Amino acid sequence: MESNGNRAVFFDLDDTLYDHLVPFRDAAKEVLNLDGISPDMAELFHRVRHHSDLLWPKYLNGELGLEETRVRRLELAFEEFGIFLTREQASRVQEAYIGRQYSIEMIEGVLPQLMRFIERGDVVGIITNGPKDHQMGKIRGLGVDKLIPSERIFISDAVGIAKPDPEIFAHVNRKTGTAPENSLYIGDTWHNDVVGALDAGWKVCWYNPRGREPGTGHTPTHVFRNYREFAELSLF
Repeated sequence: MESNGNRAVFFDLDDTLYDHLVPFRDAAKEVLNLDGISPDMAELFHRVRHHSDLLWPKYLNGELGLEETRVRRLELAFEEFGIFLTREQASRVQEAYIGRQYSIEMIEGVLPQLMRFIERGDVVGIITNGPKDHQMGKIRGLGVDKLIPSERIFISDAVGIAKPDPEIFAHVNRKTGTAPENSLYIGDTWHNDVVGALDAGWKVCWYNPRGREPGTGHTPTHVFRNYREFAELSLF
């Protein structure tokens, strides 16, 4: 599709529209007896995400099944904090974690920003990695499916391309008739979101509420810690 000059504003889903830490923390506390053990749950979850990103290519190429990928990332992350989960414990944490991901709320300030772009007439959507049904369950749980049409929701397993491959961003441009130079991506993960979108020629707003350090020499267009800051940015 030829570019129509419209501005594209696309959001990541996990840890950008809602806080992934909340269902993870609650699931871990429900399943595990952590009395006397007090890992930094935010840092622990950051390591879960790290191992998930490392294992995801193996899932995509068929080396690992989805459930094995999910459970293994938990085992590896907890082990870094001296907590050695049995396979049964890791599976139970994963099951409780998944169950909580469909009863979630948007991060404070997200909804007004979504509406700001929608009402302005921009091409607004989501680009997220993960299984289609699982990601759509979260999108419906947030009510975002009522705001964004399905043809503007791009999920890696449905598309067949995953972030940080810049091709998924190019695919979105082709499908929406937009151009990279008129496209903005908002996401929290350095390698998947910042690197992938910048390499595709998009502008990037890096949502970095916990003050993490950049992972490469890439330079985001903007960095923000909360959506109050985001609302004040000059984006285009």
